[in-house]
Amino acid sequence: MRAAFVVGDTKIVRQVPDLSTADGPIRSNNIAEYFGLIYLLQYLSDLDRTHGERGSYLICGDSELVIRQMRGEYRVKAAHLRGLRDEASRIAAGLEVEFREVPRERNPAGFLLE
Repeated sequence: MRAAFVVGDTKIVRQVPDLSTADGPIRSNNIAEYFGLIYLLQYLSDLDRTHGERGSYLICGDSELVIRQMRGEYRVKAAHLRGLRDEASRIAAGLEVEFREVPRERNPAGFLLE
C-alpha cells in the first residue's frame, strides 16, 4: 500500500508498512490513511524546524474516519488504530494545525495514488 500527501508544489508518495499486531501483520485503508497523516505531520514538523518558526497548517483529508478522530468527534474503536492516532496526535500537538474533511475528488493527493 502507498500513502500520498501534497504540500504546496511538493508531492510525496511513500510505501506504507504492514502494521504489526499481536495477531500478526495487518493492512487496511485506514492504516494507510493514518500512516499518510503521520508522514505529513512529520514533514510539517521538519519544515518548521528548518525554517526556525512555527507555521499554521490546514490539513485536508478525504478520510471521514481519520479527520473526525483527529478532531475528537469520533472515538477510536479499533484497537490497532489507537497507536497510530496517538502518534499522529503527539506530532500534531507540536504544530498549529486544523483538520478539514474534503470530498475525495477534491483531494489532490488521491490522484497520486491512481
